[in-house]
Amino acid sequence: MAATTVTLRIGGGEVIHEIETSLTHMLIHLKSLIEGQMGIALDRQTLWFNDEELRNDRTIESYGFEQHDTIKLVVEPLPGDPKVEVVVRSHIKEERIRVKETYTVGDLKRKIERRWGILSSYITLTRMSKEMEDDMPLSAYYVCEGSLVELVINREPR
Repeated sequence: MAATTVTLRIGGGEVIHEIETSLTHMLIHLKSLIEGQMGIALDRQTLWFNDEELRNDRTIESYGFEQHDTIKLVVEPLPGDPKVEVVVRSHIKEERIRVKETYTVGDLKRKIERRWGILSSYITLTRMSKEMEDDMPLSAYYVCEGSLVELVINREPR
């Protein structure tokens, strides 16, 4: 009997996220799962597989995906590069911070340093379990409105 579900890897930035879905669902359903699990608005998503843009009106099965295939996710930038509010959470504190998706991780660390009084060299940030690199833009980690960024305070500078 053939499988009725498939686990697909959603990538394109620095984060790889796995989503399980039914082969009979339309691609628009996969995009809604991405929105729900990764926080990326449906209308900002373009999905690609083997250099082909995936169409919303086709089923997942029609593309012949195999278990753990990787689909490339491209996120359309917000017009005008506005600030968005993200949630930064540590084991002791949580705060909403306004940033642009084009800011670097280092820029966000410096904002946290000013607000929380913790030297940025002692801060490690993660998004969806992936450690964020200082020189990368926040958008590489799919940071957008309402995203959760986890903060760990290190005992020694990094």
